[in-house]
Amino acid sequence: MKPYSVRMFAEVGCDFALWGDPWQPLPVNGEEDAEDLEHKLPISESLRTRLLAWAEQHYRYDGGERSIDMSDFDRDGLLLSRELQGELGSAYSVTYSFTFAGSRDRLMPLVEIDPCPGWRVR
Repeated sequence: MKPYSVRMFAEVGCDFALWGDPWQPLPVNGEEDAEDLEHKLPISESLRTRLLAWAEQHYRYDGGERSIDMSDFDRDGLLLSRELQGELGSAYSVTYSFTFAGSRDRLMPLVEIDPCPGWRVR
């Protein structure tokens, strides 16, 4: 069976980070619902809280709070996405998308030597 695809990225105007496929049933419950994945996926409460805090940080920054330090935003997202893949396992495939220009080239060396099956970056 094809793994359920979860995309993680900061979207303008959104206070959540995870996006799914509305036409593919969730492995955990069979529902075809890609909304509110942070609360539907079988992940720890700690990870759920950190994912939502990460998304909220971008939401506030995008809303005009320019005093928020975003220098580690993509690093934190990259590491959270890999932790998410680790908790979800092989029934899921997590893809992380960088938010800020230059982050990919700067941060990929941090994870290239540590395989994370199912995880991708775009």
